[in-house]
Amino acid sequence: TLTLPSITLALAIAAEWDAQTTTLNPANMPLTTLACTTLDQTTLDPSIAKQSCLNFLPNDTTCYLVDPTQDRILHKKQKKAWDGLHDWCVTHHLVDKPVVVVGSGVEGLLMSRARSNTSKSVGLPHPDSVTINAKAWMETLDAWHLTALASVCSEAKSFLVGMALISSASSFSSSSSTGGKATPFAKHTAKAVEASRVEEEFQIECWGLVEGGHDYDRLNCSIQIHSAQFLCGSLIPSSSCD
Repeated sequence: TLTLPSITLALAIAAEWDAQTTTLNPANMPLTTLACTTLDQTTLDPSIAKQSCLNFLPNDTTCYLVDPTQDRILHKKQKKAWDGLHDWCVTHHLVDKPVVVVGSGVEGLLMSRARSNTSKSVGLPHPDSVTINAKAWMETLDAWHLTALASVCSEAKSFLVGMALISSASSFSSSSSTGGKATPFAKHTAKAVEASRVEEEFQIECWGLVEGGHDYDRLNCSIQIHSAQFLCGSLIPSSSCD
């Protein structure tokens, strides 16, 4: 028996179970997985989920842009997919801008190395306020939203994509709840999926799709991110999820 926070979520999970046949297939039960993770893990020790999410911030994938003189097509795709993401996160949560590297992997590697012999920390040298405010924002999330955030961060390899999507799903990005400006993924979860797979989709365009590999990854990313969005949306009283 699962104790769930909303009838919307309960009905959706019941539908997942009704769709099972002679054997249970957890891959087809993403909401059940999120619910069980919340109840069995996140609720007991939310610090683990918080740290898991925060680990993506120092090397957030959206902080690495290819040099347009080296690959203008990929650079254009990155700019399009991540347009407005950093500005929104700064305006509503982070205050200061995270560091962004533009160039080859060498520059990013050098900047992300430990910056002293005594420090073991690695990652881009974001202002301390970025990490502090990211932690403060996570403190406002309950166990359900934390689980959803962890799922998105893991798929996107990006704390910032997770922050924007969870904020969007939790408020449906009404202008009043976001200071007059909607989140980058307002009511368009597919945009979050796109933002999570810029480089992968570019490689597929260049070299082709490997069946049983790339197609599975693409589908799984979409399922996990849409499920996280639905979970958060289902917690809003008297609302429907897109």
